[in-house]
Formats: sequence, C-alpha cells, structure tokens
Amino acid sequence: MTVPKKNSILVIDSNIFFIGIDLNIFKEIIYTTPKIIEEIEVDKYRNNNRNILNKIQVAIESKKLIIKEPSIKSLQIVEEKSKVTGDFKALSLADKELIALTLELSISQSQDVILYTNDYSMENLCSELNLKFSPLYKKGIQKQIIFEVYCPHCKKIYQTENLYKECEVCGTKLKRRPRKILNI
Repeated sequence: MTVPKKNSILVIDSNIFFIGIDLNIFKEIIYTTPKIIEEIEVDKYRNNNRNILNKIQVAIESKKLIIKEPSIKSLQIVEEKSKVTGDFKALSLADKELIALTLELSISQSQDVILYTNDYSMENLCSELNLKFSPLYKKGIQKQIIFEVYCPHCKKIYQTENLYKECEVCGTKLKRRPRKILNI
C-alpha cells in the first residue's frame, strides 16, 4: 500500500467508497469523477448505499471531496494505453475516466497523486502509465501484465478491443490471456 505523503492528492474509486470508509479521516483532498458517483447512486442499490451517499455529500459540502471530469485528451491517452495493456474492454468508462483524472492531476499538480482502487485492471493500467496507486484492505498487483485477445478454440490473435466478441473464423467467444508479464 502506498502511504500518502503530507499534502498528497487522493483519487478514489467506487470500490473504495463501497467499503464505507469515512472520508474525513483523510487529511488530503480527495477527487473522484461524476461517473464514479453514478455507480454508487444506482437506483437498484440506492437504499443500501444511503450511508455511503450521506458520507459523500458531507465530504462534498466540506470541500473534502471534489468531483471532476477529466479532459478528453487525458481520456484518449488512457484509452490508447489500455489497448496496449489489453485492459481496454476490462475497464468501464468510469474506470478509464478515473485513471484519466489521476493522470491529469499527476501532470498538473505538484503534490503526489495516488489512485485508491481494488481493481486489478486499473492497477495494471496505472502501472503502464507510471501513476501511483494503492489498494485498500487487500493486496494489489505485484506484476504488470500485457494481455492479448485470442480465440481459445482456433488460437487466432485479435486486437484487444475485440475482447468478448466472437471469433471470425470459428465463432467462439474471444478471451484474454497474459502475453507479457513485467515486474513493477
């Protein structure tokens, strides 16, 4: 786990909010994106997440939590790099936007910026982008993986954005597998 330095900026994923952590325990300013908040506010779980939403609202009102969208340029960089690592289809738009916001803040701010997430694909892409990240209450990735998309039946290799589509040769659903494993 990366320990934040004094005056660090924290970027928080929805899976960290779902832990129910009190944002007021952090001395640092916290950022997230509107799409992450939307994931928490899903009607289906709104009543279950009432306490989490209340904590978020208090943090927003006290200026502890800042909701910000990343630039299109940062999002494009993240999408291109996610194709390189093979995480393109494994990451939601909300995930990509959060990584883009982390990238943008890392470039524009003088403080350390740390993305808190328990999502291995997000950690993998952050590693490729040289962004600081940390899991919470679990062990994060130990190695960076570059994935390839392939047909498990006929073994044809595809572009990473074709993950979950059907093989054009035999019709089998495409999967991903590690092509290259790098030490972090």
